[in-house]
Amino acid sequence: MKARIFLTALALAFACLSLAEGANPVTVSVYYESLCPDSQRFVVTQLYPVWLDLKEIMLLDVNSYGKCKDSPAGDGYSFECQHGPDECEGNMMLTCAKKYSSEEQYMSFANCTMADLVGIAAGAKCAEVSGVNYTRVEDCFNSVEGQLLQHEVGVKQAELDPPLNYVPWILINDVFTEEQLDAAQNDLRKVVCDAYGDGKPEKCSV
Repeated sequence: MKARIFLTALALAFACLSLAEGANPVTVSVYYESLCPDSQRFVVTQLYPVWLDLKEIMLLDVNSYGKCKDSPAGDGYSFECQHGPDECEGNMMLTCAKKYSSEEQYMSFANCTMADLVGIAAGAKCAEVSGVNYTRVEDCFNSVEGQLLQHEVGVKQAELDPPLNYVPWILINDVFTEEQLDAAQNDLRKVVCDAYGDGKPEKCSV
């Protein structure tokens, strides 16, 4: 009897170990811009809907910076962005929202603001829809706090290898390849599910 109990416990332990080994989430890292049409297409048609379906196997690292430059200005930084000053404000708004929101709130907010591609003009409306505290976000991106946070994103992006030369820039499990970038922009679901390996959720078959 004791032997049977031991063997059952051992079998359960191996089963749990097998599940744990197959349950490592896929890290999806994205560097995007708030007024970039290619970023809009990726966030709205790929990143957000795929994340909604596969969030249990995805670990997100989403950053709004892209082809931007910053330089010291007083206690903070000034920014020059590919699509002008409005994009710099939009990027900073998204960075502040990321700090002061849950992942669910942030992703909903980012999807909403990117859908219309109007940057901070959609901030208040999208915050209400997403449950984001926009007063707190607005205080952040209108202050040195937002500038410092945005600069930190730039420092992080500058460490990418290879360096970013296209937006959106996408890494899967901290690895970048041109082939993977193209695939992720067109079928992120397949990229994530293929990277996950065995034990795929049902939504991988959609």
